[in-house]
Amino acid sequence: MKIIAATWRLLNHKGFFILFLVLLGGLYGTKSDRYYGWTNTAVRKGEPIIADGAGYYCHLPQWFIYKTNNFQFLDSIAKKYPKSRFTNNVYVPGDGKPPSNKYFTGSAVAMTPFFAIGHWWATSIGVDADGYSWPYLVMVNMACIFYVLLGFLGIYFFLRKFGIDRFWIIVSSLTIALGTNLGYYIYQLSPYSHIFSFAVIAWLLFAAKCWADRHSAKNFLFLCALIGFAIIIRPTSVLALVFIPFLFASTADFLSRLKALVTQQRLQLLAGLAVFGVFIYFQLWNVHLQTGVWALNTYTNETFEFLWSPKIVEVLFSWRKGLFVFAPVLFLMLPGWFVLFRRNRRLFWGSVLSFVLFTWITASWWCWWYGGGLGMRPYIDVYALLVIPIAFLFQYSRIWMQGILLVVAFVGCQVAQVYEFQMKYNIIHYDDMSYEQFWRVFMRKEMRYQWSVHLYYEHLPEEQPLKERTLHFRRKGKPMQPGVFYKVEEWNYDDNPVVTIIPQPGDSCYLFGARVKAEIYLYGEEINPSFHLGFYRDGKMYDERRFFVGQFVPEIKELHPVTIDFFPDEMYCQFDSLRIDFEESRPCSGIRNARVTQYVYRQR
Repeated sequence: MKIIAATWRLLNHKGFFILFLVLLGGLYGTKSDRYYGWTNTAVRKGEPIIADGAGYYCHLPQWFIYKTNNFQFLDSIAKKYPKSRFTNNVYVPGDGKPPSNKYFTGSAVAMTPFFAIGHWWATSIGVDADGYSWPYLVMVNMACIFYVLLGFLGIYFFLRKFGIDRFWIIVSSLTIALGTNLGYYIYQLSPYSHIFSFAVIAWLLFAAKCWADRHSAKNFLFLCALIGFAIIIRPTSVLALVFIPFLFASTADFLSRLKALVTQQRLQLLAGLAVFGVFIYFQLWNVHLQTGVWALNTYTNETFEFLWSPKIVEVLFSWRKGLFVFAPVLFLMLPGWFVLFRRNRRLFWGSVLSFVLFTWITASWWCWWYGGGLGMRPYIDVYALLVIPIAFLFQYSRIWMQGILLVVAFVGCQVAQVYEFQMKYNIIHYDDMSYEQFWRVFMRKEMRYQWSVHLYYEHLPEEQPLKERTLHFRRKGKPMQPGVFYKVEEWNYDDNPVVTIIPQPGDSCYLFGARVKAEIYLYGEEINPSFHLGFYRDGKMYDERRFFVGQFVPEIKELHPVTIDFFPDEMYCQFDSLRIDFEESRPCSGIRNARVTQYVYRQR
């Protein structure tokens, strides 16, 4: 028993939480290095400034280097880095008006110290100090890692206010860190705004709890600053304010505090409004510099068009981007709310109400799936709220149940890590997953599934063809014998199985279709052979198709039947020959009983 007690004291020591932050930072840093190739450019798969992140970031070089109002410098950056996506998402109107940036300034404000370090670094080592050379890129990524750790530190201080043991705070934090899409937005889609919102809202909750516990002007001013900061990062962060009244002992206590501000602490209230106003004014001023208009909302062409018919089911459970589909560990919130209801009813109602309201607004946005990325990224902003019922669940469950919950959390984190891997290697679709696609690649990590759900596969029409004839593939000029297995090696292109189709007299006004059948053998997990169609006219190929087949082979080192349809909307009169090749994948593939059935269909 003494050993158990000593172990628990060690796990529950504040030094262990510091170690957790260090190890988590190291993990995120290692993943970032493997993706961005900071220490080994040969493995580089991307750059940290792309898509929405490019829009959030480009405020910084405009403010501190080029000092323009309308991002005129981006033309030269695009020419200097032609293969990058640094200039994405800055709006350039076609009516001669100057470019403008719809993205709020808060993320750039959060990154400012890291940008300054990157600028000093670039200048000191003689690298182009243009805002986009590699020292700046490194520091952008470091900013994301810093803020996510800062967010977990805020969660730690907040949960400690409610007596949650440090060990269960670590476990709950790991559930969010590894069981959701949080990591993906650190090392693949940074610097999106969500990581910065996550950190600021975590500290906002802590500041609100401190203000609820003590009548302190310092806490109130800190809270006002964080509210203003959160809003200029993402305006929907204002929804976190709904949770604040539930941090007080009672609603009457909260209303009494507000009344005291208005009647007895007016100076404190005015100071808080001034601190809040500094952030809001900065956003207004930045928009005015670009457009000449004093405005807070820069998303003038994008609205909450589903406000009265929100896509709640889709946001939470769709195969496309559903919150619980792509972060199943969050199902722990459900029993967590039950525990929270029994232990702290005000926190329960605040947590549920905040989640419902945030989900309603999130599901009301015109693009309810929020574009490309892994899972429902808006929820990253409020993970500090979602972790509350999970922490209470771990804290107040019985020992045997805690063991089960740890297993559930571990499995959920493993699933989420596979999703992250799949997004990294384009195994799942970045924007448009479906039920069929989801289960086709579920938990698959083999490279033969890479891009599989992004590719369009043709299907023959249901109507009966006018004519059909079956041809067997040839290899090295000789027909492939039925029932004979052929090994096709990557180094020898001449041994690829091939069929050549020549239009027959009378077919010219009809549509071409074909169905290829074969038994395919894969020698390894990464092997992904394909069938390639080449359409020729006068000896030159004018069109082609390629259909990868690795995803249709369920097990390696076994022969499996594969069927691929070709219906390319081509008429026989458009080509004078068509060549279908089976192209092996490095180093080799196997094939047996390869044949193609050619079809002639009426023109639609």
